[in-house]
Amino acid sequence: MARPKSEDRRNAILAATVEIVAEQGLGAPTAEIASRARVPHGSVFTYFETKAELLNVLYLELTSELTNTVIAAMPAGADTRAQLHHLWVRWTDWGASNPSKRRVQAQLNVSDQVTELNRNAAYEYADPVFELIQRASASGVLRDAPLRYVAALVGALATTTMDFMIRNPAEADEFRKSGFEAVWRLLT
Repeated sequence: MARPKSEDRRNAILAATVEIVAEQGLGAPTAEIASRARVPHGSVFTYFETKAELLNVLYLELTSELTNTVIAAMPAGADTRAQLHHLWVRWTDWGASNPSKRRVQAQLNVSDQVTELNRNAAYEYADPVFELIQRASASGVLRDAPLRYVAALVGALATTTMDFMIRNPAEADEFRKSGFEAVWRLLT
């Protein structure tokens, strides 16, 4: 009889994957992931049938974590600008506090290892974020642009802002404020 799978072991594999992929890229060997997770190499494939499955699960986990972070405590009655500001602050804080996760998520976003099915699932899960961006851009110059394109532009500004926040922690608040103003002007 097979031993039940351990949630702790699964999470250790995912955490180790973040660390190793952030350091070495998506080509990082599963043997190193297993070593970092302190599990036998075969355990990686007990929890994830293939490395591609491991990366797809990680992609969905990171998307869920970021989405949950940015929509948590969203001021429901606030106007669009206030809600977008909330999203921006939470997003840039998450990225600046989790540089390895952000780096891995960026790699997975452009990887052909992530299936279209999982990309669509991630977009669906992040729908509240996309809806807010669409609301903000409804009367701006990008109003007729594809929503995923507009969201990618916002993401590029967020990435740049987070990079500067990390490299210049004493000026992080100023970069966050300037980045938000740039996003708001882009959208409206």
